Amino acid sequence: MDIMIFTGVLLLGGLINFIKEVDTKTVIRISGIYIFIAWVSVVYTWIYYFTGVNDADLQKVLSIFLQLISMIMYGTLGYLAAYIALNFQELTEQAENEALQRIIRKTLRAVSIAIANTFMVITLGKSIQEPNMLVFFRQSCYAVWFLYFIMGAEPLGAIGILFHSKLKTGPLATLGLIVVMLGAVATHLYYHDSLSDSYEAIIQLINLSLLLLIYYYERQNNKTHPLKLAYVANKNI
Repeated sequence: MDIMIFTGVLLLGGLINFIKEVDTKTVIRISGIYIFIAWVSVVYTWIYYFTGVNDADLQKVLSIFLQLISMIMYGTLGYLAAYIALNFQELTEQAENEALQRIIRKTLRAVSIAIANTFMVITLGKSIQEPNMLVFFRQSCYAVWFLYFIMGAEPLGAIGILFHSKLKTGPLATLGLIVVMLGAVATHLYYHDSLSDSYEAIIQLINLSLLLLIYYYERQNNKTHPLKLAYVANKNI
């Protein structure tokens, strides 16, 4: 997806908070739908890239559908991230703090699914295109072992993000993937590659930064209301 479209959809989602005020129950429903859409995206992504669909018309339909899902997801992420940031102080001081915790947890789950899927697909793509990747790394003056290091770091980061609710490894994994994406962008810039070669890395940098922001709000909320955390964790999402 073009970086301008991605940024525009993300900002538009955030701006909705200023256009229409929504109650917390509705936002909880939106975050739940976000999780569902994230799983749909996972299924269709793997069908599109790895099932060997040869029909050109079907490939085109799947491509358009994936782009549509991506725009919906980015718009929803923009909306929920902005909602949490804009309403955090107010909701932590009210009886609606439990609702805020649910919104944060659901949003984290959806973003984690989406980002983890992206990096799993990227790693599998690297393994399938290993000869081309080796050529690229050699041309970029990187050692061969560094390719395999990156191919190991990306899925490990994805797992750390995906299982944050159990392992609390999300922030560290996110920071690690941010470093990897910064390295990718820096490499393309250093060798004067087309900016479009960095689009995917830039998009993931923005996604990871928003994820890190939501982790921050999760931590702050848990500090403010530590006694409610165990109770909320046992409730059905």
